[in-house]
Amino acid sequence: MTLELGGKSPAIVAPDYPIQTAAERIIWVKMLNAGQICTNVDYVFVPEGKAEEFVSHCRRLIAQRYPDLNAADFTSIIDQRSYDRLVATLEDAKAKGARIVNLAEGQAPDAGKRKFAPQAVLDPSEDMIVMQREIFGPILPIMTYRDRSEVAAYINAHDRPLAIYPFTHDADTRDFYISRVMSGGVSVNEALLHVGQHDLPFGGVGPSGMGHYHAREGFNTFSKLRPVFYQGPVSAIQMLFQPPYKGRPMKILQFMLKMRG
Repeated sequence: MTLELGGKSPAIVAPDYPIQTAAERIIWVKMLNAGQICTNVDYVFVPEGKAEEFVSHCRRLIAQRYPDLNAADFTSIIDQRSYDRLVATLEDAKAKGARIVNLAEGQAPDAGKRKFAPQAVLDPSEDMIVMQREIFGPILPIMTYRDRSEVAAYINAHDRPLAIYPFTHDADTRDFYISRVMSGGVSVNEALLHVGQHDLPFGGVGPSGMGHYHAREGFNTFSKLRPVFYQGPVSAIQMLFQPPYKGRPMKILQFMLKMRG
């Protein structure tokens, strides 16, 4: 069996990576199925001083790609319970001091169709619901950082995510996040797409799941590997390990233990 549970998968924009390109790729995934994908970007780290620029690009992209949230291009939330949960999550963040930015300003999504406008949550804190559980909707918390070690420490202090998404052209920074942050999978300079590579195993680790499927690993996961042992004509075990345990068998055993030591 295999078990995949989702979780809070972060995107990390390195200082060397263009903010505009990062916004284009992250907001595409975040808006896909209105964020209702287990490996979606749950929150994003951007360098200190870049949050406003990132938000500005997100708003421009949504206005360009989704001029009408009530149209079929933008997915409704799956059911009323999930819609109400997203509303409560946003209200909780606002009540606890976060700055909420409507990324589709000027639009009036139809609540009757469970259309939920994409929102950015700036300055989120640990006591907010939005940072405690998987969002599974078009709400994007944005955090800032000064040093990459801060990012690794934050992610590692929480449940292991189903995926991480580092955006960088610097090989050392890329390898830092891959080696220092444990996750079920990784997409570099993109989000989500590692799941679609059918020659790569997909799965979680720790609280985000166990096991793998896709590729050869999937065949092994869902197969029972049946071991079969064949004894040759001469059985050394019968010659050595029959009582009484003394004489030549004991000397050979002691020699073997000495060699291992």
